[in-house]
Amino acid sequence: MSTLSWPGCANARDLGGLPAAGGGRVRPGALIRSDRPRPVSVEAVFGHGITLVADLRLAAECRADPSPLAAHPAYRNLPVLRPEDTVLEEMADSLPAIYRAILDRGAPLVAEAMAAIATAPAGGVLVHCHSGKDRTGLIVALSLSLAGVADEDIAADYALTADALRHEAQFAATTRSRRLFAEVTAATMLATLAYLRERYGGAEPYLRGAGLGQDEITLLKARLIDP
Repeated sequence: MSTLSWPGCANARDLGGLPAAGGGRVRPGALIRSDRPRPVSVEAVFGHGITLVADLRLAAECRADPSPLAAHPAYRNLPVLRPEDTVLEEMADSLPAIYRAILDRGAPLVAEAMAAIATAPAGGVLVHCHSGKDRTGLIVALSLSLAGVADEDIAADYALTADALRHEAQFAATTRSRRLFAEVTAATMLATLAYLRERYGGAEPYLRGAGLGQDEITLLKARLIDP
């Protein structure tokens, strides 16, 4: 796992190198996470071998803040929130509860995003939302868990976002926003993964139930893991 110094991006990481069950590792360059790219980011993004840009933001967000990558064939808008869930902070009172709500309410949307990752052309997949924190954190966590990465390693990667965005968080508009940002910790992601296991049986049963097919699950595992 390595931090990427992409111009205009404060929260970009390559998940390559994380250990997986069975002795494999996540393939370098296969799965990248970031905050939303800016115009100055475009050259770095495609210089990294990206063949799918999965923009998880709502369509309304994309209209208000268009992606500089939107005209590229690799770009897809794949919202994981329902159109009515326009404000994450209104979905629940804590980050773990918000993440549970996203998983429960948006399962078919989550499966659609995961299917796009699984069936992307050979190369790297970039997953981003606005800050690369919540929606990106969930899709990355599901991808890594499906690939056999341990909960602790998934949670450790998630927690790096707190440091990456700390400067931005200082300017959060409300006390509630600042409180929720303080919950960007390994414990929050561990609680989310535990919920996924307790309610659904884990990432794979959850995604099957949401509509992800076995062929797509197999493809996703194969593209992420270097045996």
